[in-house]
Amino acid sequence: MKNLRRYIKNRGVIRNAILSTKEDGLLLTSARIASSKAVRSSIALGITIKVIKGYEIIAIKPDRSVQVLRKISKPTIDTLSLRKGMILERK
Repeated sequence: MKNLRRYIKNRGVIRNAILSTKEDGLLLTSARIASSKAVRSSIALGITIKVIKGYEIIAIKPDRSVQVLRKISKPTIDTLSLRKGMILERK
């Protein structure tokens, strides 16, 4: 927990306006640390990792080679026409 607090202080996570409480900052930071440890251990065990970058699903193999598995279509919603409180339905 001590290292986690130091990590938050050094990274300045709480200064982001998105976070509302100290607990949110701790949760976000612990998730970031856990995901980086999971990636490192997956690579060490020889497991392929799948990530989303931009609008593509990418497989990163343990030898660091990259393969694009699928492209994701861009959303067709005009974000300029959205207003606060609108209800969106997916077809």
